[in-house]
Amino acid sequence: MKVELIGTGAIYTKYNSACTLINNDMIIDMPNGTLKQLLKKNYSPKNIKTILITHMHGDHIADLPFFLKYVFRFINTNTEITIVGPKGIENKVVQLFDAYNFESKEEIEQTMKIKYIELDNPNILIDDINGYKVKSILVSHGEEKPSYGYVINNVLGLTGDSGICNGVEEIVNNSKVTIADSSFFEGDACHLGIDNISYLIEKYKKQIIATHLRDVTREKFKNNKIENFLVVEDGYQFEI
Repeated sequence: MKVELIGTGAIYTKYNSACTLINNDMIIDMPNGTLKQLLKKNYSPKNIKTILITHMHGDHIADLPFFLKYVFRFINTNTEITIVGPKGIENKVVQLFDAYNFESKEEIEQTMKIKYIELDNPNILIDDINGYKVKSILVSHGEEKPSYGYVINNVLGLTGDSGICNGVEEIVNNSKVTIADSSFFEGDACHLGIDNISYLIEKYKKQIIATHLRDVTREKFKNNKIENFLVVEDGYQFEI
């Protein structure tokens, strides 16, 4: 799989918000500005068949209406897009369209081919979703419930936003590489910190790549290098 970190930053930073693209046809989270970032890189949004949403905070879903309008109304693609996310994701998409004064629910259903898979159990394995094996794993993001991380094809893990919890450990343990929330110096109930990252690498001996970084945390990580932990820029690519 070709993996690219479209964004590695938290919301109040100069970096794009956390977002990961796989093989140019699957994307994890759709934060503000995602469509523009894809177009700047000359990636065709119509190639994206699957969108995984970790949770429904604005910096993870804000661009969904702009992306969907672009592919279904602006370039008039007729290919179905599957959106996987926490229970209620379909209603949240409708609410966003309404907040932006875009299409109504009826108009979305008439003009856009969207398939929703709503997650309502702690862990769900989807054996084949547009050619990928995806396991959703419940994680802990404070009062934002439910929140999920994912393991894709048994090799790539994504924690989403989460404090240290059994779900995060399961993701790291069952992946070769994990793209992990690395927000703080010290982790809390909502986000991982340097202390949690060090613990996970020491315990599982796996590689972790940072995302959802605040600027001050990014600089701290750069000055205190941790073995098997990468702090990268937006646009970083690797094969797995």
